[in-house]
Amino acid sequence: MECFVGQPPTAVTAETPQWALPLPTDRHMPAFDSPSDITYGDYFTAVCDYLSPQRVHHLLGAVARVLERRLASERLAGIRIHLIKHGAFYHPALLTFDVGGDLVSLVVNVAVSNTGRCRLPSETACLQALERDFAEDWIPRVFDSGIGCVPGQPPLPMFAAEWFADFHELHRISSPDDHQAWAVWDAVRGPWHLDETQVAAFFRQSMAILTCYFDPHTLCAIIDWHHAAGDFVVQENAGALAVRLITVRRYAPLFQLHADDSVGLETLLDALAVFFMRSSLWMRLDRVDGVGALVWAGDHTVAPMWQGFIQGLESIARRNDFPVSFVEGVRHYFARHQCNDWQEIGEAIVGRCAADLPEAALMSAHLGAHVAVLRQSIHSSVL
Repeated sequence: MECFVGQPPTAVTAETPQWALPLPTDRHMPAFDSPSDITYGDYFTAVCDYLSPQRVHHLLGAVARVLERRLASERLAGIRIHLIKHGAFYHPALLTFDVGGDLVSLVVNVAVSNTGRCRLPSETACLQALERDFAEDWIPRVFDSGIGCVPGQPPLPMFAAEWFADFHELHRISSPDDHQAWAVWDAVRGPWHLDETQVAAFFRQSMAILTCYFDPHTLCAIIDWHHAAGDFVVQENAGALAVRLITVRRYAPLFQLHADDSVGLETLLDALAVFFMRSSLWMRLDRVDGVGALVWAGDHTVAPMWQGFIQGLESIARRNDFPVSFVEGVRHYFARHQCNDWQEIGEAIVGRCAADLPEAALMSAHLGAHVAVLRQSIHSSVL
């Protein structure tokens, strides 16, 4: 097995000085400032330990089912382990298997921090449950989970999942004239910018993905995602943009229901209003270059989010055999909301955030303007 870090990938071994350096705990922190007790060497040792011959055989079998073609594991020529990111939750590595000349990639998410260790079991369960219950393929499939052992250290939990090849993280970039531009972190092609059409496509598809996974029977939704963490990734093909969500940290009900309660129409409509307001507020948040100051996306992103929400509702209706009037009913219900109704919903959402959360302060500062453009987008679609 060969180990690599950085972009472009640089090989590291036990003889390389970086092998003994502490692993950064997140992307904000250089290695020499990191409080982590885990070194780069510990990390790669744990991943190699996790990749036992039996597990590699199992992973290649899972990948073969995804690719719908046979992979002869006995022809495995090598495995490349590339540490690609220092995240607050996971330190993901790109695994590339050379199988008889075919290069097959997966991602293994390694939990180094205490936060990541606590999150990993619930995230793997969420991803597996959503794969089981939904036909869509906008989130990664989980192939395996386990631990990797390191002498003198606690085991590192990790899980192997689908790798979205040629999809890349994107963020708002700093601009001297405050022009809003989004750069895609493409290690092969180099950074490239979204044009206006692609920006609209990104916000429309991101909202459609979140809405599609909303469960109208349990009121469960994907929450705790953040653009600043690189949770949404994009791929360009002949100018067209495709979007994926690479993590599901939490899938939980927006409203707490009693065990014997069924969701009535009024409750469902109220939950959808909360879901749309909550998602549209968080969708406008990012950090400059992924690590800098919090920034707020322009008003031009709101109408695409409303369009994506409607697309997601159509998916919900098809999956649950709802009447054809369902989507129009939601649309008109939302249109009856006045600005003060949306303002009240938004204030309740922001009020549930931690008082010292900087995102909450930014959402609160922009809430009134957000409500105005959101209501205009909704009304324009029903005229």
